[in-house]
Amino acid sequence: MIVAPVEPGWKIYFHKAHALLAMDIGLAIDHRYWPVRKYLAAGLGSIGEHDNAQPNWNGRDNLTEAGAPLDYRDRKEVNLKQASAVVRSAQYKSSFMAIMVSLHCQNLYRDSADKDVIEFLDKQRRLRNRYEVHLNLDSKAVLQSYEFLRFCDDLSLALCQDEISRRDEIPIEPIIGDEKISLKAEKEGSFTLRPWIFFEDELVFPVEFFRTTKRFFGSDEELKQDIALDKPLVREFVFRKSE
Repeated sequence: MIVAPVEPGWKIYFHKAHALLAMDIGLAIDHRYWPVRKYLAAGLGSIGEHDNAQPNWNGRDNLTEAGAPLDYRDRKEVNLKQASAVVRSAQYKSSFMAIMVSLHCQNLYRDSADKDVIEFLDKQRRLRNRYEVHLNLDSKAVLQSYEFLRFCDDLSLALCQDEISRRDEIPIEPIIGDEKISLKAEKEGSFTLRPWIFFEDELVFPVEFFRTTKRFFGSDEELKQDIALDKPLVREFVFRKSE
């Protein structure tokens, strides 16, 4: 969950919604940035798949010690069961998609010193190598494909986390080359990217979120019951090409 305080409770973006926003962004990007045309569908699908496993509502797993909804950035341990499940789910759809999701795990957990995480990443590396040989893929093209996914993920997170409210401009690592892509908020409330990498000159990206009615909860079940899944709120991010 991506959690932010609002009155009287919390604003919550679930990671599945964030992943869908990332996929929507990927669909809008000029496809010349995508290096392997025959795996375009699998690549775009992997953007929506990469966070496709919501933690179970169990005990107080999704709450802080004080009882507030737990933001994903405050989680201390890597959930290898969840990570393995996301990769395994992708394998049933597309081996290329599994490569992309596996690379995302590598990116997320590469700095971990935990023995089990290191073992998991070694297993993922071997899996990717087998798939690359099996599909006769160029490693450079595979990495550029992942940079496309990573960019969509980074931009979606920056929007859901409202990072732009704390800075005038947010640099995001590029898809190709060395030039960072900057996210900038315009005065009328819209956003722009520099350089502009979308097909169209104006786009609207919707994402659904929820608000709780109170600050603190005694259990995951109590939090779950407070979230009205049948009444989602919608935030629309408008992007316009700057002059």
